[in-house]
Amino acid sequence: MVARILLAIALSLAAASAAPQAGDPAEITFWESVRDSKNPAELQAYIDQYPKGRFVVLAKSRLAALSQRPVVPTPATPVAQPAVPAAPHALQAGDSWTYRLSYPRLHGQWGQGQFGQVPRAPATHVVTLSSIAEGRVSDALSVDGATPVPMTHASQPTLFVQGASIFSPYFASFGELATSGRIRDVAIAEPGCVRTFTCEAKGRIAGRETVQVPAGRFLATKVIIDQEWRGGSVAGARLNGGRTLTVWYAPEIGRAVKYSSRITVGDQTPMDANFDLELVSYQVK
Repeated sequence: MVARILLAIALSLAAASAAPQAGDPAEITFWESVRDSKNPAELQAYIDQYPKGRFVVLAKSRLAALSQRPVVPTPATPVAQPAVPAAPHALQAGDSWTYRLSYPRLHGQWGQGQFGQVPRAPATHVVTLSSIAEGRVSDALSVDGATPVPMTHASQPTLFVQGASIFSPYFASFGELATSGRIRDVAIAEPGCVRTFTCEAKGRIAGRETVQVPAGRFLATKVIIDQEWRGGSVAGARLNGGRTLTVWYAPEIGRAVKYSSRITVGDQTPMDANFDLELVSYQVK
């Protein structure tokens, strides 16, 4: 009798142990959230939380598989190389450049007072190179289709008037420009500075800069000229003043691609101090 009772108890315990156990809802939710994860840390978190969990064997198997995957190296970030200007163009007779000269309206201009200015129409400047000899460049300028006026440019950095008051247009063609530094001995050949005003100027190379003009986009060397003049005073006008002339040289076309001149102080000037001269097109051989 006792033996039959013990046997019944044993069979009951065996059946209970063989019966499927209801899972912990929290564990099942956790497992469902990480079962397809490719992050080893998430699978390890499940194992740590449920070391005897229903899915721990599967979790360990997937974790082992992930640890055996080859590590793909992160591509190295390419090091940006400094922009280098294009190869310089060797000037030749027949090269030509077409510019647009415009007079931007600045704050306080176009007034009706004594020194008020009236709007001025833009002009087209066509420069054609005629010869190169002994460090000098000869060209001719035609404004709006008029008869070309010849001019010769020396290698010395110079401020002069050729349709507008500009700085040596072939400056970059007389030698390789540095990326920075002073420009020494800037000569001044502007008529107003020779006759009426006392002028002086200093220049510096401000580095390389990409500039957009109607003729295209160029990596240019930027040059800044600061010019000052003195002339006393007349009828309350300040004859002492100054301007900043910024020039962009593109080696591949052999000439400046843009000039931008702005008065900085004063009322009367020995030249047109506010203008933009931008390259519209060019033909070089």
